[in-house]
Amino acid sequence: MRCSSLLVAGTLFAGLSSMALPGVAVGPNLAPNPGFEEMADGQPVAWKLPGAEYSVSTETPHGGAQCLRFENANAGKYVLCGAPVTVEKGRRYEFSVWVRTEDIQGEDSGATICLEYWGEEHKYIGGSYPAGIKGTQGEWTLVRGVSGEVPPTALGVNLTCYVRKGMTGIAYWDDVSLRQYVPPLAEGITTDRYRNETTGGPVRVLVGISLAGTKATIDDLAGKLEVRDAADQVVATAGLADRSDKHAEFVVDSTPLAVGEYQLVCQLWMRNDPAKGDASVALHRVAEATKRRVYIDEHQRVIVEGKPFFPLGMYWGSVDEKNLDIYADSPFNCLMPYGRPSPEKLDWIQARGLKVICSIKDFYAGTKWCPKSIATREDERPAVEKAVAECREHPAVLAWYLNDELPKDLMERLNQHQSWIEELDPDHPTWVVLYQVGDVRAYLSSFDAIGTDPYPIPQKPASTALDWARRTRSAGFGLRSVWQVPQVFDWRAYRKAPEDAEKYRAPTLLEMRSMAWQSIAAGSNGLIFYSWFDLHKMNATEPFEQRWAEVKTMGAEVKELVPAILSVEPVPAVTATAPESVAWRLCRLGDEVYVIAVNSADEPAAATFQFPSPFAGLTHAVGEGGAELAGNTLSLSFGPLEPKVIRLKP
Repeated sequence: MRCSSLLVAGTLFAGLSSMALPGVAVGPNLAPNPGFEEMADGQPVAWKLPGAEYSVSTETPHGGAQCLRFENANAGKYVLCGAPVTVEKGRRYEFSVWVRTEDIQGEDSGATICLEYWGEEHKYIGGSYPAGIKGTQGEWTLVRGVSGEVPPTALGVNLTCYVRKGMTGIAYWDDVSLRQYVPPLAEGITTDRYRNETTGGPVRVLVGISLAGTKATIDDLAGKLEVRDAADQVVATAGLADRSDKHAEFVVDSTPLAVGEYQLVCQLWMRNDPAKGDASVALHRVAEATKRRVYIDEHQRVIVEGKPFFPLGMYWGSVDEKNLDIYADSPFNCLMPYGRPSPEKLDWIQARGLKVICSIKDFYAGTKWCPKSIATREDERPAVEKAVAECREHPAVLAWYLNDELPKDLMERLNQHQSWIEELDPDHPTWVVLYQVGDVRAYLSSFDAIGTDPYPIPQKPASTALDWARRTRSAGFGLRSVWQVPQVFDWRAYRKAPEDAEKYRAPTLLEMRSMAWQSIAAGSNGLIFYSWFDLHKMNATEPFEQRWAEVKTMGAEVKELVPAILSVEPVPAVTATAPESVAWRLCRLGDEVYVIAVNSADEPAAATFQFPSPFAGLTHAVGEGGAELAGNTLSLSFGPLEPKVIRLKP
């Protein structure tokens, strides 16, 4: 869940006033009238004052003679003061403002600034939202954020000063800044080994790179890798093995390394540009592979007790037996409750043949939902140890939920919690979920499996699910297991204003099916839908029994095809002709080849697949009609959002 002028508040870092940002801001300030000094007809030029809550003040400005003032005593009123800005698509931007507050009260993080993007028909398509200032902060404090890349579909961009929804009090803003952000050349690093463990052989090391803001091309990229032992001595080196405009790759032979702990230190630079960067990742050289009950294999599949497993589940609140009985009579095989189950409840889950993802996502002192018992950073490790000790031996446990949309500035602590789980529970992977889809690569060292949560219906197109799934898998270089979080809930469960009744709705069965298959076709090996508890909130307009029946129908389609989805049998080479809106994936199960394909667009589409040799016939595993086989060529025609799974027989 997100916080913006359109989206409901999510998990945010409370009290954060300024992000520790890598990279540099360059170029002129693109914020119009940044000090609110220029006036016309009683309004600050470029800025839209939406009502009496906002005004221009001369009361102790940060700079110049004026600043922007907000005063609101009605927690039910949510107003924002924004200005359109001109930026380049594909670039990233640093934005900031000086803020002071008087008695800003409420559950959210306070007075802040955001950068948002709008597409056709003024539809929201994304944004960046640093946490703000609350309470009384008499000194001017800098609030700063860095955007992801401006989407290519952005037709408008707004810079907005506001106080988060449901909050009251007085706030001031001054000296707004918006400048192009040049990230470090290197961002995000991973190896091709689960938890960076090797028993020998070549290890691929991939580093994300960004050329944004440089004057160089990929041909100017140079780099080296050093393998450093526990004494920080360089024991091996490697040069660039491959490169693209998105990544650099090194390969190091781990066979000669003695058993022990190492750091792989990658240094990158441009021959004709000052841009540079470095990244490092641990490497664990072991004599024998660690035996694990649950792990992720080299095909990014979850392996449970030696068998491939496709996490097909839903978010829950707390766990009770009545709801478990209903849920167990469905295609779903796991659940992710926000409330970590007690040993007794783990027994209930196990008795019904289900798995559970145990949440410790809030164990970060200072974050919004952190338990009161975790008052300082020193309290975090004991809390993690206690939770792990209570759950790790239980056969119902599938994974640990380690991060729910926490910001990048917590990366040191996110990495630390990941390392604690690796130490305390080698038997279970970690899973995190981010709305920050443009920043997934920066989080690579903090998880084993990743999901992102677009929730597009009805404000954005259903194809957002495909876009986010593709971007999430790409950010992990195709080396990280992706368990996406598709939408099944109705936004009206969170939108209570009378006017929202006409704006929002639940996704249709077709939209839910399409978003699920979009995620799978893009490479997901797990789906955890949001959410079970929301299905119960709209009973007056959408009876639970009706919505649950549709969700089960969708889930049953996926469950039926799980053996094919998880198969790693070799597939034939294929030449596909398809628009970008059609996602597809090939699988083989025995003698049969499965073509998983889905149209993410709201209009019809077509695709053809040409194989090396002919097939004898086809059947529909999902969908009906619209498929023709002529020798070695399969032609598919899709209706809007239509998924198809075609089984080709030799």
